[in-house]
Amino acid sequence: MKGAMRNASFKELTSIVAVMLATSLGASAADAEGPSKTTAISTEYIATMYAPLNAPQAANSNLLIFHPKDGGWFDGAIKAQLMNPAGDWVRVMPNGSMRIDVRLTAKLDDGELLYVTYGGVLRKPDAASWERFMKGEKISAPSWYYVITTVFETVSKSYAWLNDVQAIGKFVSIQSGAQAHVRFDIYAVR
Repeated sequence: MKGAMRNASFKELTSIVAVMLATSLGASAADAEGPSKTTAISTEYIATMYAPLNAPQAANSNLLIFHPKDGGWFDGAIKAQLMNPAGDWVRVMPNGSMRIDVRLTAKLDDGELLYVTYGGVLRKPDAASWERFMKGEKISAPSWYYVITTVFETVSKSYAWLNDVQAIGKFVSIQSGAQAHVRFDIYAVR
């Protein structure tokens, strides 16, 4: 061992010491080598959600509260109509991006209720697309980065599988004005 240590480079010695130290602390040699990708994320499409929106109310200079209009829905593996109560709290961050906090209910096609919550981020749009949006033009993906994380809760036997799903969504379209709405494709993380 002493002969091997004399011929080893500083880098090799450092690796040997790291492995010995990690092993003595209960870690494996792989842990001592540092982080590495060990998993992959895959998704499966669940549904599209469409929510027509009333004009927002300003709670303060950086907090807008949206209330959905009637006529919203889920379509796909989830069949449901959005209903009240529901709300969308949008907090404008110091850099202009927006943090989303939504709570909503929906009536499933089997008659049971679905409680949905999601948070997310709408990255600050470029000035030109924001101006078009504010004039009522529909903005469609992939123009903006607008991503949500969605959780479901229901007593429905037909939709009980939703209680076990962590979902993510990406916006399809958003619009202000008379046709104000937000539309997301929602995916289960597998």
